[in-house]
Parts: sequence; C-alpha cells; structure tokens
Amino acid sequence: MASSFTRWVARWPWVAVVLAAIAVAGAGCSSSGTSCSAGQTACGNVCVDLQTDPLHCGRCNTSCSAGASCNAGTGSTPICECPAAQPDTCGLKCVNQQTDAANCGACGRDCGLGTCLAATCVCSPAPVALCPNDPASGTCVDTSTSGSNCGNCGNLCVPAQVCSASSCQCLTPNSTCNVGTPAEVCANTSTDSRNCGSCGNACAAKQTCSFGTCVQICSPGFTLCSGVCVDLKTDVAHCGSCTHPCASGQTCSGGTCQAICSTLTCGTTCCADRTACCGTSCPNKHQNFVGTPDSQTYYDCVPSGTYDRVTAETAARQWAPNGNRITTTQSCPTLGGGSLCLVWQKPLVVGGDAGCGVWCYEGPFAGTLTVTQTSSCPCPSTQQLDWY
Repeated sequence: MASSFTRWVARWPWVAVVLAAIAVAGAGCSSSGTSCSAGQTACGNVCVDLQTDPLHCGRCNTSCSAGASCNAGTGSTPICECPAAQPDTCGLKCVNQQTDAANCGACGRDCGLGTCLAATCVCSPAPVALCPNDPASGTCVDTSTSGSNCGNCGNLCVPAQVCSASSCQCLTPNSTCNVGTPAEVCANTSTDSRNCGSCGNACAAKQTCSFGTCVQICSPGFTLCSGVCVDLKTDVAHCGSCTHPCASGQTCSGGTCQAICSTLTCGTTCCADRTACCGTSCPNKHQNFVGTPDSQTYYDCVPSGTYDRVTAETAARQWAPNGNRITTTQSCPTLGGGSLCLVWQKPLVVGGDAGCGVWCYEGPFAGTLTVTQTSSCPCPSTQQLDWY
C-alpha cells in the first residue's frame, strides 16, 4: 500500500502540495509561517481573534469604526458595535448625534462656535449667532468678526475690509468710499484714479493718481517732470533725470550733457571736419601722403585701408582731380611684377603742372605710391604705407 501511495505522489505532485498546505492551515499556521493557538487566526504575522478584534472583525483587515468593538454575540458572524454613549456612526467614527458639535443631528452638521444639544445647534452667548438662521443648515459664527456675517447674518464685507466690532472697516491706508451704497469700496486715495485725494475725485482721461494728485500719463519713452512729459535722453533741462539740466552751450544726447557739435553729427557722435554721414556713423578718413595734408585728406564711407581699383582711383583723383587714367593694370615692380597698380597722369597742358602717380592696390605693394613731377611713371621701389 505504501509503495502504491508513493507512485501516486510521484505522478500527481501538485496535489500533494495542496494537501500539505491544508494540513498546515488546520494546525494554525499561515502561508507566512506564523503558528497561532486554537481560537486565533494569523493575519499577516499577527495572531488575532476574529470574534473580538476591532481591527480584524470577522476576517483579516476588516476594521470597525473608531470607538466601536467587535462582538460575536450569539450569531456565527461577529459585528462591529458602537458604545451606548456613542450609538451613531459617521464615516469611520462612533459619535453621538445628540451632543457631537461636528455631527449635530446628522453626519457632517457642524455647529461651528456653538454646542450641540438634543441634536440642535445652540449658539451663545451673543454676538455668536446661527447663520444662516436655519436649524438644518446654519452654523454658529461670531458676528463681531465674521467677514461674511458682520454685525448680522449675510452682511458681507467688501474686499480690503475686515469685520471689527461688528462693523466692516477698511484696512489702512484705505478709506471707505460710497458708504452704505452698492458701490461701497475701500480706496487708497493716494493712488486710486477714481478717488484721488478724496472719495469721488476722479482723474481725467490720460491722467493717473500719484500721491493723491491727478497727474499726466506720459507716452512710452517720456518721463513726467514737474507736470510735463519730457524725453530724458534729449531734453537739455532734464538730461538723464528730472533734476539734471545741461550747462549753457551744451546739448543732451543719450541722457548725457555734451558740447554742441559745430561740424557734423552722425547719430549721437560729433564728427569733426566731415561733410556727410555714413548712416548714423561718421565717415572714414583717407589720406595720400603727398602734397599738403589738407589737400590730400578726404572722407567717405569705404573703410580705411581698403585697396582695390575703385579706392585707388578715388585717391588719385584727390591728388589730381582733372588727371587722366593711363592704366589700371600696371604690374609692379616692372620686372617680375606681383602687384597691380593704377597709373594716373596730371593733365598735359602747355606750361602747366606735369606729374604722374602710381597707386598700387593689389599684391605685396598694395598701399604704396610713387609720385613724380614729370611725365615719367615709375613703379614704387619700397614696400611702405603711402595711402590708405
């Protein structure tokens, strides 16, 4: 018989496991391995009496309401029972709706500052009152401090007011305007454009209230100085600030007092000895290092030190305005080359001033210049800065 049972277990091992688990449970052990005495059950790692434990009443993890006990009674299934002094259940708590101020007459019926007597909210002493005056929905509030029931039920204080001594009062520095009307409001008469300086004194359009006085509103970029809108970047009487005037003979530019420009102003810069701006910038200075400085200095919008055929001819015309272009592709030095140059000759007039110039603009001799007082036009022999 034993060998026959052994063969059965080998064929059906999972059935044997189930039977073993049932045997363990019958001995008072849980799946966690906790062993409990007779009459107790393992709930997790704790042995409890499901007939009496309020945290595990009838089965594991079934809790009674706070204050209730687990009582098996005469039935087979235990029940949760509240004590006689707290016979009612509200949520997960045993209460007495006859006396509980938070559950007076019904769950959630809150008496507020009052007490509960015979399932009715009792509000006393005055100024505590039932608001709204409805036994089914009202609560006890202090009408001397309640912002929603100030002085009496339903009297609502407006924003910026507080209820003090049963009266709605505005918080400092506000004042009460339009008292007793639907338009009653707390207003700061120092800044309120509708009540500027005093209640009801409204500022005109395009004005604002500043320190209790209606003043002009300035457009963007302008500042109010002594009642007048000014541009602090350009106003000589208010340069940079309302209290900073420029001295006589000065102008205001960018909020800074500056000497008046007697030549040319480009943007905010005074450009001395110039004749035309390059947008908002001063023109660039150029010079041929020949002749007199005054006659060989000129200005344009081309960056100084730019070398090409156009700038070479501009420089040559400054030297001889009525001259003749001989060539723009002279190679210098003559033997071997390496630099391109412009050859410019003064007018060939009988008895006139003769001369020839060579302006190199490309290659290693760029920026060099040779000028003669004859019709000969030699290449520069030395690399140096002769024009820019």
